[in-house]
Amino acid sequence: MTDFLTGYVVAAGAGLTGDPGLKASRQSTGGALSVFAASIGAGPPLHVHDRDDECFYVLDGALPVRCGSEGFDAATGSLVFLPRGVPYRFRAAGPAARLLVAVPGGIEDYFREINAASGDDERTQIGVRHGIRVVPG
Repeated sequence: MTDFLTGYVVAAGAGLTGDPGLKASRQSTGGALSVFAASIGAGPPLHVHDRDDECFYVLDGALPVRCGSEGFDAATGSLVFLPRGVPYRFRAAGPAARLLVAVPGGIEDYFREINAASGDDERTQIGVRHGIRVVPG
């Protein structure tokens, strides 16, 4: 983390640390938040974040979302808030894109590790380290 933050801009099509989807990171924001732009082909299983809140803005498409016992449809232009401690999942209803914001920052480390994982056991251990766990349902 940096002691003295500076403003910055990430140009269209560019990203931090060689990842075109990563627009803000724990390092670039002093730990405040992380921001990703991403296309979604499917969606994650039902899971819980113990350490961070997420919200996303739907840039294109539609995302049916389950958060706790609630279900809702998030169409283009919708903002979805997903609090820590509440199980959630979403499914792309066709091609979709979103801008994800996670608070506090650092979820980019989880994504980097989970995308390189070789199997379910490794994915489970990565989740444990980052306070993210898949739950039944």
